[in-house]
Parts: sequence; C-alpha cells; structure tokens
Amino acid sequence: MASHVTPPLRPVAAQEPLFAYLRQMWRRRDFATALPMEEVRARHQDTLLGNLWHVGNPLLTVLVYYVIFGVILNASRGVDNYLLWLTIGVFSYNLTSKTVLAGAQAITSNEGLIRAVQFPRALLPVSVTFSHIITFWFELGMLSALSILMGLYPNPRWLAIPVFLVIQSAFNLGAAMIVARLNDGFRDVAQIVPFLFRLGTYASGVMFPLTRIDERVSGPLALIVKLNPFSSYLALYRWSFLGTPLTGFTLGVAGGWAFVALVWGFRFFRRAELRYGRG
Repeated sequence: MASHVTPPLRPVAAQEPLFAYLRQMWRRRDFATALPMEEVRARHQDTLLGNLWHVGNPLLTVLVYYVIFGVILNASRGVDNYLLWLTIGVFSYNLTSKTVLAGAQAITSNEGLIRAVQFPRALLPVSVTFSHIITFWFELGMLSALSILMGLYPNPRWLAIPVFLVIQSAFNLGAAMIVARLNDGFRDVAQIVPFLFRLGTYASGVMFPLTRIDERVSGPLALIVKLNPFSSYLALYRWSFLGTPLTGFTLGVAGGWAFVALVWGFRFFRRAELRYGRG
C-alpha cells in the first residue's frame, strides 16, 4: 500500500515566508505605483495653479527661510550661492520629512482597504514613498533651472543624483515603515513625528552650515551631529549641484543609514503584518 504523507499543518493566519512575501509585493507592484500617480494628480486639482504647487509650496518655504536666516540673521555668511544652497537643503529635507510623516498614516488611514483586500501591507509605505519621489522630481527640475540661472551648468556630478535619490529613498521607506507600525499601535506617534522633524531642521544644516554647530559642541554630541542621516543626504545633493566637499565618511553615513533603516524597518513592519487593520 502506498503511504500518504500529510503535509504539515500551517495556521491560517501564519505569516508568509520572506521570499513568498516579496514575490507577492512584486506581483502587486502596480498597486504601489498607480495609487501614488493618481494621488499626485489629484493633490492640487482644486487649486488655480494645480501641480505648480508641488514646487510652489517648498519655494515659499525657501523664501521665508532666506529672508529670516540669509538676510536678517546673516546665516549666508561664508556660503557661496546661498539661495541655491538653501533650496537644496529645504527640498532634500522635505523629501524625508514628508515621506515619513505620510508613512505614519499609511496603515491608520487605509484600514478600510486593509480589511477589504488581501495584499502585502508593506505596499502601503512603499506607495507613500513612491508618491513623494514623483513630487521630488518636480523639485529637482526647479533646482536644475535655478542652478543654470546662477551660472552652474550641468556637469558629470549631476549623474550621481538618481543614485543619491535611491539611497535617500531607501532610508525614507525604512523610516516610514517604522513609524507606520508605531502609529498603528500608538496614535500619538503621528503628532510627535512633526515636532521631531521641526527640531531636526535646525540640527541638519538646512539653513546654516553644520560647521557653526561643530564649533560649539564636542565629544559624543559632536559625533551625533556627524552621524546625522539628514545632513548627509543634504551633502550629497549639494556636492552634485554646487561642488561642495563630499567625504567618504559622509557617503558611508548616508549609505549605512539607508541600509539599516530599510532592512530593520521592513522586518519591524512585517512582524505586525497580521495585526494591521484590526483596530
């Protein structure tokens, strides 16, 4: 008599193996791209200027910072092409802050969808990240135009910009996954994250060079400033557009944070996959 081997029982709600989960994400990749494309188109459709606000809002922020820090507080002292330098800082920092802030709501604002449709939940923060990458390309176009107006023409360093965007986006996605899970369990997280990013604006070299901070701190605090992931991403784009110094240490910090955030953030997010949408 032929023996029949019964396959091992598996709980109905068991988590998928990693590679099976990644395959599911790849099969549903259209979900992660179509949704943000529609969101970008609809974001300012009720306004007169429409999609121009994708660059209009950050440019207004740059104008305010330029008047306060560049003119009134003289933060532009010793910085060549301060307006472009500041614009790069604001646009790059906003890419991370907006992605992570939206990521905090990735689960809580889609609970109806989660309950109705079976799909890898990690696609929600992926969709959020992709949406802000699309918007950032508008801003990169504005940066390119502003750079040319200031006499800084395209050069080989510009070829590194897409690579830098991938590195920064990997960090953004990992951070978005972390706050998405945290906010699903503790809804106060979405209120705390904006405050942390406002604080980070002043500690990341957005409006003034970090050398001003380095001169006043030492020891562990100085190391924390040097290991700041946000300032490292600003440095990448400033090197591309302005030719400011870029060290191997800064590249290592940027890549290291991206790797750690993406790997750990994905694992942290996925551990709670079965709990999302249950209230």
